Amino acid sequence: MERSIERIIEHKLSDLEKKLEFLINIKEKLNWSISELQRENAELRASNSKLKEEAKEIKKKYTSLEKDFNKSKSFAKIVTSKLTPTSGIAELKDSVERYIQEIDKCIELLEDTL
Repeated sequence: MERSIERIIEHKLSDLEKKLEFLINIKEKLNWSISELQRENAELRASNSKLKEEAKEIKKKYTSLEKDFNKSKSFAKIVTSKLTPTSGIAELKDSVERYIQEIDKCIELLEDTL
């Protein structure tokens, strides 16, 4: 009878060891998963921060472009106000071409300074 009790105890201990080993394996997998998720989270936070900075820069550029666009509206008004009623499209074309040439010269000068 003692032999059978010993066998039962050994069997239960063996089952307990298997269950414990199984739980240890699960714990290790979960720890690994946590580490991976923490790494991914850190990468996503860094990416999010970078995207926020890019969004700020784009907003600044948008504001600048919007101001430039408003200036171009003023430029068109200036050009049309310089035209006399007798002048036509040809004069407007010449004026615009002169402005473009002057702008190109300015761009070249700026490029030379860089």
